[in-house]
Amino acid sequence: MTDIPTTGAAEPAPLPAASSAASSGATASRDCPACGTANQADSTFCEACGADLVVAARASNGAQPPADVSDGTVLASATPQTAPAGEESPLDVGWTGAVPSAAVAPVADDLTCHACGEGHIVDGYCDHCGTPPPNPRDHLVESPTAWVGGVCDIGRRHARNEDAMSLSASEPAGSRAVLVVCDGVSMATDSHIASLAAATSARAVLDQPFPKGVGTPDAWAAGAGRALTSAVTRANEAVAASVVEDVPNPPSCTFAAAVVEDDVIVAGNVGDSRVYWLPDDTTEPARQLGRDDSFAQEQMAAGVPRLAAETGPHAHSITRWLGKDAPDDLTPHLTTLTATPGWLMVCSDGLWNYCSEAEALRTLLTDAAARLDDATPTTVAQALVDFANEQGGRDNITVALARLAGRGSSTTTTEATAAAAPVEGDPTDG
Repeated sequence: MTDIPTTGAAEPAPLPAASSAASSGATASRDCPACGTANQADSTFCEACGADLVVAARASNGAQPPADVSDGTVLASATPQTAPAGEESPLDVGWTGAVPSAAVAPVADDLTCHACGEGHIVDGYCDHCGTPPPNPRDHLVESPTAWVGGVCDIGRRHARNEDAMSLSASEPAGSRAVLVVCDGVSMATDSHIASLAAATSARAVLDQPFPKGVGTPDAWAAGAGRALTSAVTRANEAVAASVVEDVPNPPSCTFAAAVVEDDVIVAGNVGDSRVYWLPDDTTEPARQLGRDDSFAQEQMAAGVPRLAAETGPHAHSITRWLGKDAPDDLTPHLTTLTATPGWLMVCSDGLWNYCSEAEALRTLLTDAAARLDDATPTTVAQALVDFANEQGGRDNITVALARLAGRGSSTTTTEATAAAAPVEGDPTDG
């Protein structure tokens, strides 16, 4: 039966001191005011949560605890302090675990499905919707410095990206850069492996300093030409080694590259990937550096108009390429020029399929850059890739750009280079 206290009932007696309870042999317990756990009467701290039982008991009676007792036992302790949210410690009274001091957005791990956002990639597929993870090569963006950048995209028709690019550059702008683009031959086996092997191997060669001989720009250009020829040889070896067994159509790819040093450009290509020079000054002609190794190029050399040659039934049949079954002569088509303010472009036919002629390509690039709030090589390259996809994206698309002799480009040696370099645009084949 529950007792109901009557009005005027006596107040409960104060808790006895710990020492008194011990001396009288009482078995009374001391309940923790924090968690309610029953502790021995002479306990000073709760065994369950660590709360100070002496201070709590004294406070309930309105008395201040003494600093100590005759036996030297300290009865009073410092007032428990609560740390700011997010900084709690196991030493704090009532600690229940770390609490973040601010909301933290969950970070999706690499295995989270990008298609549905709910499942995880298990054995190559999402365990929720069955979608495989995106291939990193489907859309690749590189920007080694602010004045060099590129975009390599799968396009809209192909199941995989068989283009590859490899870029390097140093500061200041115009000082030194290497841009390499390789396009895998679609009818060949593992052409995506071939293009990547060729691009990375060629750049490894071109990243090395070139001998300058007597120190003149034309001596450097000659060394750059030899390096480009060596880069083609190394890239061809890498493509040939990319497959061990014999196959009817071994891996193969095209090659296009440009090297810049102190605003002097040396470009080379094998196949139908291209290098363009697109100056800002419209009185200076835009031009394709080098020439294609293709059936279309042979038709144009025979007098067939460009549009008819490049849209004919065998327009994209190439006459030279890199790979195990490549022709014996792989000497790149070399061109040397001195840069004025403008854009250096290395691209695959995924772009120039829709805009081949150099002057038209300059207009396309200039208009795209004018629409951008920040026309960097990367943003302009992305705009050109978007253009190609809007036209149908029938092939993989790669655009690599370098912004030269403008927006901070190095011009310390431009005048000397202009006087001593080979005639602009002169091809040096072989």
